Amino acid sequence: MASQWPPREVVNLRDHLDILASAVEGTQKGDVSDAIVGWLARFLVVRSCGYLEQVVVEACRVYVRKRSGGLVQMFAYSWLERTGNPSPESLTRLVRRFDGTLGDELDSFLDADDQSLRRQVHFLVDRRNQIAHGLNEGVGIRKALDLKGTACDVADWFILKFNPQREVPSL
Repeated sequence: MASQWPPREVVNLRDHLDILASAVEGTQKGDVSDAIVGWLARFLVVRSCGYLEQVVVEACRVYVRKRSGGLVQMFAYSWLERTGNPSPESLTRLVRRFDGTLGDELDSFLDADDQSLRRQVHFLVDRRNQIAHGLNEGVGIRKALDLKGTACDVADWFILKFNPQREVPSL
């Protein structure tokens, strides 16, 4: 039996994120108070950042599980738990631990279009942290939905590049 790619956990996380984004989008019709709309937008930012963080860890974990074993696998798992917030620097550092060229690809991806994705990922992580600490983060529906799109774009890059069945160049 072939393994599912992306992993079921990732698919479920994306489905739930999409449902939340639809609910947030639906609040634009004016049926919900501004306070509730603000909290839904904040929740979408938190969940979007969490989605990106979980996809990165899960994609790398499955990749390691399928491509290694024994002590090598245990060593790799121990480093995956240290990834932290999915800042562009943290993501690039993690990918470079697998392969420098792949790290360059991620940098190029994040830096395309005048570093648009890089700036958005920074903003996403910053806003998630502000929300988590109860600070005034000023995120509305449109920005929350845009940040969800950013998280999904970067997560999709990891899903594509860390597919364990993908051909990898030999050393």
